[in-house]
Amino acid sequence: MTAWIVILLISGTAFLQGWLILRQFFTEQRPFTGTHLEAGFASLTLGLLTMGWLAFVLAELGWFSILTLALLWAGLSFLLALRLYRHGFSGRLAISPTQVKRLFASLPDWVEWLALGLWLVAAVYLFGRPHQFIIGGADAGVYVNLSAEIAENGRITIQDDFLASIPANLYPALLRSQKNDIAPYYILPAFFVTGKPAGEITPQFYHLYPVWQAVAYGLGNPNSGIQAALLMPGLWALLGALTLYLTVRRMAGWETGLLALAGLSLNALQIWFARYPTTETMTQFLLWAGFWSLGIWLKSPKDRFWGLLAGLALGQSFLVRIDMLFVLPVLGLLGIWLWVHDGWKREYNWFFLPLLLLVLHSLLHALWQSRPYFFDLFGFALRLLRNNWIIPIGAGIASIALLLGLARFRTHLMRMARFQRQFLIILVVGFVVWGLYNWLARPYLHEAVFWNDPYSQTAIPQFNHENLLRLGWYLSPIGIGLGIVGIGLLIWHVNRETAVMLSISLLISLIYITNIHANPHQIYAMRRYVPAVMPLFIVGGAYLLGWLLARQKIWLSGLSLALALVWLGGFGWLARGFISQVDYQGILPQLDQLTDQLAPDSILIFNDSSPIGQGDIIGTPLRFLKGYDVLTLRDPEALDQEAFDELLLQWQAQGHRIYWITVQGGYNWPIPGWTQEVIGSYDIQTSVLEGNYYQRPTAVTAVQWQGQITELTIE
Repeated sequence: MTAWIVILLISGTAFLQGWLILRQFFTEQRPFTGTHLEAGFASLTLGLLTMGWLAFVLAELGWFSILTLALLWAGLSFLLALRLYRHGFSGRLAISPTQVKRLFASLPDWVEWLALGLWLVAAVYLFGRPHQFIIGGADAGVYVNLSAEIAENGRITIQDDFLASIPANLYPALLRSQKNDIAPYYILPAFFVTGKPAGEITPQFYHLYPVWQAVAYGLGNPNSGIQAALLMPGLWALLGALTLYLTVRRMAGWETGLLALAGLSLNALQIWFARYPTTETMTQFLLWAGFWSLGIWLKSPKDRFWGLLAGLALGQSFLVRIDMLFVLPVLGLLGIWLWVHDGWKREYNWFFLPLLLLVLHSLLHALWQSRPYFFDLFGFALRLLRNNWIIPIGAGIASIALLLGLARFRTHLMRMARFQRQFLIILVVGFVVWGLYNWLARPYLHEAVFWNDPYSQTAIPQFNHENLLRLGWYLSPIGIGLGIVGIGLLIWHVNRETAVMLSISLLISLIYITNIHANPHQIYAMRRYVPAVMPLFIVGGAYLLGWLLARQKIWLSGLSLALALVWLGGFGWLARGFISQVDYQGILPQLDQLTDQLAPDSILIFNDSSPIGQGDIIGTPLRFLKGYDVLTLRDPEALDQEAFDELLLQWQAQGHRIYWITVQGGYNWPIPGWTQEVIGSYDIQTSVLEGNYYQRPTAVTAVQWQGQITELTIE
């Protein structure tokens, strides 16, 4: 099955199941309140959420396989269809379209469909050319290689018999040590060795995203499976862009929605991370699907379907990214506001119950299958709370007191609504001042902070004071300016439908524009802005342009159209190079040429002395995509030669061929008595977009990995 057919199959099966679920909620007497486009996209989204969660649970339990997932899909679809049949539902969905805002009432409806069709063709070209990022030593390669492991062995945590055969006294020499109390070593970057039980490997990160890649990988054949997994970020980017369009369409009309859709799709960050296999575009899709459906539900909470869809979408974002925990206060405040405003109603459970269950699931997953990663990031805070127990107890007492106070003085609080205008003025002015300060003043009032990279042993600059300025490298100055003013206008016009979208997006923007915790290499550092920050600035710009156009004054309309052309032109101009460049092209066949020289079921030991060297970079795909056991001699001085010699003899007696992979500047073979026979070499050459700290990357740099393959034997 080719990679593109895999993507179509995933989309088609998800749509069918989502449609069957959607039909449970709407009848002739209770029609769907929306458009056919919204009904179709809601079905696709709900189907993806359902299938993804089922696959995720299977992988957690160690039961993942395409056959098992297919049987669950078929069984659930049959039950849903049977229920529809028994209740006599017709095959046609009753649609009661809502009144959608229009800027140009004279335009026929088919213009919107034509524009979306043209966009789809362009989006497939822009988003559907994935980087061939299969190498280790970086987050993107970790996800792809882990997806292959999940597809092949059916589980997230790895029980590695090869690792279990290595005595613990050899760990300091053969594994990389790290500052992590739960996993003091890793065998390959981001594959932590917990040691309980022996041979257990816990992959880094949260794992809904690589599980979806495993679905794509498993549906393909050995060659197309990797390509299908690499196409998944493009699918999420396409769905994320369309969800953003539907969100803007609801609040400002489809013409403004198309403007936002064009701006997002032309943006270099969207294009790049649609091809780059990390979680950013999936997070974007889940967030904006949640914003879109939550806005509809908050307008009419009795529409249970939209509450369920919003709860599932926002809830599953907590299974993708650990930093989503920062937005929990916003959702908690939403619950408090609804309770204070209306009292708690049963229909609120349709949103908050699935959201709460998925947040709890994410915490369970962290403790169960991602402990080293979770405690590495939150361990300090947890230790602080444990040593200062009065803090959580005090916070709990304060929370209870706040809720009791809200219940007691709810009526008085409702009277505060008369100060809404003054409060919004403060928010708008505060945001605009903050934005202008970060754009025009902060970059020139501060200097870069340097920190020591433990791997490269060099001082790395951190440009937090330039974060918004650097976002302008991809949005253009006019994009930043229109975004700031447009977001201010959105705040001024805030309502029930847009409040949560603005609150969460602004919170994430405040966090990551103030201080971005990421590898400072451009363009990699910008990935934090893809889910919410960059889309918010684009939505703000499009909203401002649409608002100016709707004033129906000739000079404002002309200004709006001129600004729109410059705005979109700026995105396209700054995307030059990002559209044409595909990183690591040709690496897959070159990796095959390397493995053609190796015997199956063999053991590879690299001599690379670099902190992150070829044993990590090409050793990771050799381990997870090609099935070889891979080690790197990390520290010869810590090597127990007698124990290592005994282990080598054991492997040889078990029938494994042992290869010593040597790179220039690496260590010499440490054990005497072994015969070394050179059997071949490799020379992998490809290209990548440059990584630098100081400017928007433009140059394409050559990458080369060379080595010699030596077989080890002993009589």
